[in-house]
Amino acid sequence: MTHLASQPFSNRAAAVFLAGFTFLGLAVSGLAVAIAPSGRIAQEIGWRLAFLSRAQWESLHLTLGVFFLFAVGWHIWLHWPVITNLLWQASTRTLSHRREVGLALIAVLLLMTLAVRDLPPASWLTDLSDLFKRGVWS
Repeated sequence: MTHLASQPFSNRAAAVFLAGFTFLGLAVSGLAVAIAPSGRIAQEIGWRLAFLSRAQWESLHLTLGVFFLFAVGWHIWLHWPVITNLLWQASTRTLSHRREVGLALIAVLLLMTLAVRDLPPASWLTDLSDLFKRGVWS
């Protein structure tokens, strides 16, 4: 017990765990909202999952989403030197890890484009959610 008490509080560890746990909560609440019936049907049939209504799952998801932004922002702020070292080579001050940066940026932009245009595989997630909303709950 004295070993735990003697360790100083670590902002970095707290930021990592906060972002991680919030992410897990977002994953669970997002899945619950995705499989839940539409709001009207959920109210009519008294739908609940793990004792929470659709409205409660939506509120939980929104709250965790906003808090996740805070947690990730705190994490980035605390780890900014590490991030800049990953981006820039100190000796030449040139962009480092170009392939990784490019791949990550292209992947995110591609997923955003697919989602906005309702194309696979992003549309498959919408279709699966709709299957639950219309097929299972109607």
